[in-house]
Amino acid sequence: MKLKEILEELPYREVKGAANPDITAVTYDSRRVIPGALFVAVKGKRHDGHDFLADAVGRGAAAVVVERVSADAAAVSQVIVDDARRALAAAAAAFYRHPGRELAVVGVTGTNGKTTVAFVLDGIFRAAGYKTALASTVKNVVAGEERPARLTTAEAPELQALLREAADAGCGVAVVEVSSHALALSRVAGTPFAAAAFTNLSHDHLDFHGDMDSYFAVKASLLEQLAESAPAVVNVDDAYGRKLAASLSGRVVTYGVRETESDYRVVNASSGWGGLSFTLACPDGAAVEIASPLPGSFDVLNCAAAFAVARELGVAADVARKGIAETPPVPGRLELVNVNDKLRVVIDYAHSPDSVEKALAEIRGLGADRVVAVFGCTGDRDVEKRPTMGALARRYADYAVVTTDDPYYEEPAAIARDVAAGIIGEGGAEPDDYRVILDRAQAIRFALSSARAEEATVIAVLGKGHEEVQKVKGSEIPYSDRQTVEEIVSELGLAAAAAPAAPRGRSR
Repeated sequence: MKLKEILEELPYREVKGAANPDITAVTYDSRRVIPGALFVAVKGKRHDGHDFLADAVGRGAAAVVVERVSADAAAVSQVIVDDARRALAAAAAAFYRHPGRELAVVGVTGTNGKTTVAFVLDGIFRAAGYKTALASTVKNVVAGEERPARLTTAEAPELQALLREAADAGCGVAVVEVSSHALALSRVAGTPFAAAAFTNLSHDHLDFHGDMDSYFAVKASLLEQLAESAPAVVNVDDAYGRKLAASLSGRVVTYGVRETESDYRVVNASSGWGGLSFTLACPDGAAVEIASPLPGSFDVLNCAAAFAVARELGVAADVARKGIAETPPVPGRLELVNVNDKLRVVIDYAHSPDSVEKALAEIRGLGADRVVAVFGCTGDRDVEKRPTMGALARRYADYAVVTTDDPYYEEPAAIARDVAAGIIGEGGAEPDDYRVILDRAQAIRFALSSARAEEATVIAVLGKGHEEVQKVKGSEIPYSDRQTVEEIVSELGLAAAAAPAAPRGRSR
C-alpha cells in the first residue's frame, strides 16, 4: 500500500517530503520496524516514540508520523499530526483494509465481567454456526486457533491485524474485550462495532483516569460511538449502567435482576460450585431457561448480557441457550481446584475492590467453614484501593495472607504495608488475623499447609488469575497461580482419593 493511500484517511497537518513509498507495515515500536514500515511516534507512560525516530529510520522505516518535526527523521517523509495515537489507529485500519467492515465486531466493556461475557458470547456465536474471533485478556482466538494475549485490548496495529486475519479466515463475528485504557488511548478508534455491552463500573484504574467521572466517561464512549441501529446492551442493576442507559440516544437494550423494567430480566437464579441456572424474561414475552457450568452468582448477569447481545443480533433463543450451556468456565475466573473433601482452592483474577468483594462474598456464600484470602496489589497503580482491598479481605475472609502481585517498579514490601493498613483498620492483627509473605508461592504454601483438617476450607488466591508471568522492574518472570497450587498440593501430599463433598449452593 502506498503512503498516500493511508494519508487519504489520516487527519494530518502537513507532510514533510514528497516521496510516496510502499508501506509494508504500521508500527509504534521502533524495535518492530521492518524495511518500508510506517513508524508512528506515540507518547507512552515511560517512553516517547519521538526519542526513537533515529532507530526507526535506521531499521528501514519509509516514513514516520510525528507530532513535531524531527531532524532524526529528515531522510524520510514526516507526517505531522495533532494526535499520534488517533493517527496510529487510522493508519492501522487503512493499512489492513478496514477488516471491521467485513465482519460483526462486538465490544464488551466494564470494570468486571468483561472476559466472561466475551467468552460466553464467543460460545454462543460458535453454537450459531459462525466462525469466530475472540480478543480477550486471557487469550486471542481466530477460527479456533489460539494465541497468547499481551494486553486486554491490543494496540491498534495488532488489533487490526487480528481482525484482518479473522476476516480472511471467513469469520463472521469478532468479540473484543475493550478496556478503558484502550478507549482512552484510541486503540479501537476506526473499528466499527455492531454491538457493545456495558457490564458495570467500580473503583479501578483511577491512577490512570483520575476520578470515577473520567473513568465512566471513557467506558461510556464505546457505546456512545455505536451507530443508531447497533444495540447498546447495558446492565441497569449497576448505578453507572442506569446513568449510561438514560444518556444514550440510540438502540438501548437493558438487562438486570433488580430492575423490573429491564428488557431482559433475570428471575429464579441459583448457583453453586457445579454451575448456575436462571430464567430470563425477554422483551418478546418469552421466558428462557438458562443453565451454565460457570460457578458464580455474578455470572448470572454475565450470561444474561451475552444472551441479550446475541438475541439483539439475531441469534435464536434456543441457540443462545445452547451456546451458554456449552461454554466452559473461564481460566482464572472462580477457577476451582478440588484438593480433597475438606479443601478447595479458588483462583480468581479479582484485583479491584469490587471484584475482591464479589469473589470473597461468593465463596463465603457457597458454605465454606473457613475462607483464607491470598492476595496483593499491583505496583505503580491506584494506591487508594490497596487499604480498601485489605479491609474487604478482613470482612469476608477468616484469614488473609498479603503477598506480591505484579509490583512493576515499586517495592513489594511498601505495597503490602498499604494493604495491611486496611486489615488493621478493620481490627485485624498480625499474626492472628493476617500475615505478610512477599514470595507469592510461599504465601500459597503457607495457606495450604495451614488448612485445618476438621474444617471445610476454601483458599482464595486472588489477583493474577490466568496470568503466567509476574512483572518485576521491567522483567516478566514466569509464574502461574494454577501451576503453583498444583505443585504445592503434590509436594505436601494434600490430595486425597475421596471425592469432594457435595457443595451447598445459593439462590436468589
